Amino acid sequence: TEGGKQVKKTVYVAIAAALCLLAGCKEKELTEYEKGMEKLEQQKYEKAVRHFENAIEKGDSTELAWRGIGIARTEQGAYEKAEEAFTTALEVSEKKQKALKRDLSLYLADVQYRQEDYSSCIETCDKLLETGKTEDAYFLRGSAYLQRSEYKKAEKDFQKVLSNSKDYQDYLDIYLVYQACDLNADGAEYLEDGLKLKGSSPEDFYQRGRIYYYLSEYKNAEKEMKKAREKGYDQATVYLGKIYAENQEFDKAITMYEECLEIEGLEAEGYNGLAVCAASEGDYEKALSCIEKGLKQDDWEMNQVLLFNQIVFYEKSMDFSSAREKVTAYLEMYPGDKDAVREGYFLETR
Repeated sequence: TEGGKQVKKTVYVAIAAALCLLAGCKEKELTEYEKGMEKLEQQKYEKAVRHFENAIEKGDSTELAWRGIGIARTEQGAYEKAEEAFTTALEVSEKKQKALKRDLSLYLADVQYRQEDYSSCIETCDKLLETGKTEDAYFLRGSAYLQRSEYKKAEKDFQKVLSNSKDYQDYLDIYLVYQACDLNADGAEYLEDGLKLKGSSPEDFYQRGRIYYYLSEYKNAEKEMKKAREKGYDQATVYLGKIYAENQEFDKAITMYEECLEIEGLEAEGYNGLAVCAASEGDYEKALSCIEKGLKQDDWEMNQVLLFNQIVFYEKSMDFSSAREKVTAYLEMYPGDKDAVREGYFLETR
């Protein structure tokens, strides 16, 4: 999903980098740590944690195993446990492991932010920034300042993120923090600045389309996305579906989402979009069928969205028994999702 609870996408690049370490390890027997990283990649978080715990018992890559536990718990939304793991990883890592310590500090600041412990997040970022400048630390600290209504400090940190940035995503990320604080109008100024970035690559058209989408300028968004699509940027097809759905043009949205089913890697998003369109028209049976098809794609980035929407659609179709069953299973996988916890409380009363 876009933005929302995620703090900043780039903080998570470290997961992908760590998973790459497994490349070339397949020929020999995997260590417990490597098995943990493999399960992490497969989104099997409890199994990943068990392997990491075994690695710690054996003294195998102890600080990295604690880091792995932290990442698994973060993905589950168990932020308190994640914080404990990252703190322990920092304590057991050696002084000379400077890059690892910086990486762990970023993860720690991120989970502190997610727990709304903004003071600790700021403190962790302060320490991190003493060891060198990093955009992500400025971004997280600025986000924490904004949550504490310290607007000038937030603005100063965000300007440091953008000082040398030519990346549309940076402008979008900052806007999403303002949006989360119900400060859409203030955040929109960053989107307007983002539109000043020039470029005519397929991704440039796509990113400008996303900015217009968040500004609710759907005609401009459609124009940019169509250009991106003409230039072969497949992801634009998903956004065209979203734009048409926002405009209540469900026939056009459905056409876009059906095209996604023919594009490798976009099938799950296509089924999710079709499910949302069906639900918008009150056809929950069809919506749930699309969700099932989407889940069969085994797209780990989309699974959480699909599973959450499945709960909502069961509830809307008045099948509270199935909704309760699904929300219980969902919370086992994502225990920190506050929206799902609230949904669970509501369903208990039905």
